[in-house]
Amino acid sequence: MGVQRSLFAALKHVVPSDLEYYLEEKNSEGLRLMPLGQGSLFSLAFTEEKPERLKYVVDCPTMPKALYMQKLTDEGWEYMGQSLNSYVWRKSYEEGNRPGDFSDKTGLWQHCLRLGIVVMVVALVFTGLFGALCYSLYMEYKVQPPEATRLAKYILVIAIQLPFMICFASMSAKLIKESSRLKHKLGR
Repeated sequence: MGVQRSLFAALKHVVPSDLEYYLEEKNSEGLRLMPLGQGSLFSLAFTEEKPERLKYVVDCPTMPKALYMQKLTDEGWEYMGQSLNSYVWRKSYEEGNRPGDFSDKTGLWQHCLRLGIVVMVVALVFTGLFGALCYSLYMEYKVQPPEATRLAKYILVIAIQLPFMICFASMSAKLIKESSRLKHKLGR
């Protein structure tokens, strides 16, 4: 039984429902999520096991933590840990007896909206830096073309920022779209 790691899975599947679907897909492939640790934002660990029917729920509760944790463990849910301030739970079930979704829609809506805004600000910061570096390169080139090594450094720094801009903008769009969907579901 080996351990497989999935790098940046929690960031790729930043929307809670997407992460649930991803974890259930991995389970159907015979990869069971191991308890989340400190680095779960960057790497999820899975053990190779026989596929079992598991329901995953990623939740952001608004009730007191102690009451919330006790309630769900009493109902047979297994606490897997936290990722991006979301609690990850799982429960095995028999065919035709899939557990319902207990997630706190208000908490998920608030989580997606807040995180979406924070990630959007980060994307805007990267966009501003990208623009500032491009402008700086343009102004320097206009006065006197920089030597090749300096030009290569500029281009490298600009090129490194581009994937971050795209990644954070995409994450923000997904989170804000999900918060809008949840808001509509809540009737707000």
